[in-house]
Amino acid sequence: MGDDPKKIAVVVQDRQDEALRMAVGLTLADDHITVINVGDPIESNEGNDLNVETLDMMECDRLSINEADEGFETITMQELPAKLLEFDHVLPY
Repeated sequence: MGDDPKKIAVVVQDRQDEALRMAVGLTLADDHITVINVGDPIESNEGNDLNVETLDMMECDRLSINEADEGFETITMQELPAKLLEFDHVLPY
């Protein structure tokens, strides 16, 4: 049981760059990582763009309350609590 992959949600709020960087780092453990943006739309900059691209390559799920987040599946705040119950660990940033 200890070797089973965990389902980990990284919730992006205020510290987008740090959250995305952490999510990429967590992929090294072979767990299933999902990024959920509940803050402002993800800012397009060199670091964020590279991290989002890496998360895409690592086949991580990406959800957002903002339709403006390209490549993210849209989720409503009403759907969020039930979604969070699916994870073993939830890391807010």
